[in-house]
Amino acid sequence: MKRLYFTVQILFWLSYLMANESNPYKRSFELVNKEPVSGSYTKQELASVEELWLDQKVDHFDENNNKTWKMRYLRNAKYHVPQGPIYIFLGGEWTISAGLMGTGLTHDMAVENSAMLFYTEHRYYGLSLPHGDKSFQQPYLKQLSLHQSLADLAHFIRHQKSKNPEMRDSKVILVGGSYSGSLAAWMTQLYPDLIAASWASSAPLLAKADFYEYMEAVSSSIQLSYGRNCSLRIEKGLKHLVKLFEDDDIKDLLAKFNACEDYNPRHPLDRAAFFNGLGNYFALLVQSYSAYIPRLCETLMSLDTNDEVAFVAFLELLNSEGRRTTECQDFGYSSMLQLFSEAADQSSGTRAWFYQTCNEFGWYTTTKSPSCSSTAFASQVPLFYFESLCRDAFGAEQSAQQLAQGVEQTNSQFGGFGFNQSERYAQVIFTHGHLDPWRALGQQTGDQAIVLAGYSHVEDLTSIRVLDSVQMNLAKLRVMSFLRRHI
Repeated sequence: MKRLYFTVQILFWLSYLMANESNPYKRSFELVNKEPVSGSYTKQELASVEELWLDQKVDHFDENNNKTWKMRYLRNAKYHVPQGPIYIFLGGEWTISAGLMGTGLTHDMAVENSAMLFYTEHRYYGLSLPHGDKSFQQPYLKQLSLHQSLADLAHFIRHQKSKNPEMRDSKVILVGGSYSGSLAAWMTQLYPDLIAASWASSAPLLAKADFYEYMEAVSSSIQLSYGRNCSLRIEKGLKHLVKLFEDDDIKDLLAKFNACEDYNPRHPLDRAAFFNGLGNYFALLVQSYSAYIPRLCETLMSLDTNDEVAFVAFLELLNSEGRRTTECQDFGYSSMLQLFSEAADQSSGTRAWFYQTCNEFGWYTTTKSPSCSSTAFASQVPLFYFESLCRDAFGAEQSAQQLAQGVEQTNSQFGGFGFNQSERYAQVIFTHGHLDPWRALGQQTGDQAIVLAGYSHVEDLTSIRVLDSVQMNLAKLRVMSFLRRHI
């Protein structure tokens, strides 16, 4: 009994994702978009980190637009010697902070190679807002694009090398994780004259609207981490929920969850939002907190011998442990849409990131797809649901056709994955965690791709540690060796 209590206490700090306020979906999106973890550090280790700003053009491709904005970046010059290499960790869909400048493998490589260390913040995230407080209003989002952000990086590199004689001949190494890992690879292809080599950790390379493989991988990773009995219990529990919805018997359970009265379980978008939000809980656990999968499964398996009863009891436990408000929980489509509205809190980057996915990447975690016969996560979340969110968040012109066109353009420009690295991305090394659902859209084969058993998303960015597996530490040494050869 004591073991179960301990397990519950560790797990359910996550449970407030479901019930910390009237919008049960907000916190999971904020955590998914959070900055990669670099490891622990002390205040003294960050003493040499400087916050700096660089003027960037609002639109690099409009000769008639001379407006500029200030991009934030961090610099650690503590280890640099003249003409030593430049290591740049690329910011993604998050607010940058100083941690990666004082710890982690990128920092360690800067120390080893007497390098200048930078950390750039992506336009429209954190404090790097091209239009200030108006940046997230519909008319001002048009400069939020992959090519604008890559042009920002090109200008940043040229500026640093031209203005500082001690870096004029320095080789540039890029490092990124998740979307910023994609940026590192794409930047190396688009601007080969500026980049010597890159490391892309957990980087998706193929733009894909109907990304059904993600939730399939979530189910597979739970099975790999604990066993088929746990993933099967989740699968049966979700099917039981579907039946409750279809038989109009879900109201009692929704009442236990303190659902708002206007939630309509018969509306397809409301239903999709509920199952999408529930799926996001398990997805977040697998992607960002995979070490806790066995503990989640232990709790789930201990609640009852019946799969359906145990799963419902698990949801009730999540809800009761996580509730921090007496307000009703809005499980509807409108609650999900609220996260991407102009009025939403933009500090987490949810609106900006969703705008990018609607226009260039897709990457929507569907569970109901004409391309797939899998029944992972109950087949209740179709692509149409995400297309509706895009349209309702950004206007009627944000159509399914525009999404499809943007995905096609991204893949046409950068080639997706499955390429021959002697012909493309020869200066990039790729790493993926085997448990990571994003692995499905990344480069996993070849001499410059490493898949790490037992690990998930961007877990390889930390320093070499005794607690890590031999394979993980050998992979880090391979990354260090590969990048060192290019400086």
